[in-house]
Amino acid sequence: MRRAAFCLLLTTLAPLPALAADACRAAYERGFTEGVAAVNAQLGAVTAQMQRDVQAQVNAQLAALDAKRNAELEARLAVAQGEALAAQGPVQARGDGGGAVMPAMPSLPPLVRAPGGGIAPARPDGTLPGAAATADMAARGAAGMPDDPAALPAGTTITISDPQALPPELYRALVDFTR
Repeated sequence: MRRAAFCLLLTTLAPLPALAADACRAAYERGFTEGVAAVNAQLGAVTAQMQRDVQAQVNAQLAALDAKRNAELEARLAVAQGEALAAQGPVQARGDGGGAVMPAMPSLPPLVRAPGGGIAPARPDGTLPGAAATADMAARGAAGMPDDPAALPAGTTITISDPQALPPELYRALVDFTR
């Protein structure tokens, strides 16, 4: 009986070293995995802080470069403006008023009301170009109108007060002519 108990004890003790190795391996792997996760968590926080620090340094350097560039640009602009004003020469006073000489502003020709309505530029004498021919035609009336528009004097103004009253053929010809 002792021998049977001893054999039974031997059969149970034989797998113990293998079970012990498996238990240690599982505990090692679990501990390793937990350790890696803890290190990764710490590294994530440290990496994020490093990124914030580096970004703050880059922003400060960019702000300094921008301020320097703006100051240089302002200085160059001031020099260029000074040179342009110096090249322009001194401002001269005008007559008795003492005002500065200013370049003449462009002027428009005088405008007059056209006989058929609207406004047109006038000649230096204040008349419309072709006003004499138009007045002559108006004095003669429709009977004085030539059949061929090419026979009209140069500068003749034709006013159509009601285009709908024109014959359709004439209206089409007028529209075609103005295109």
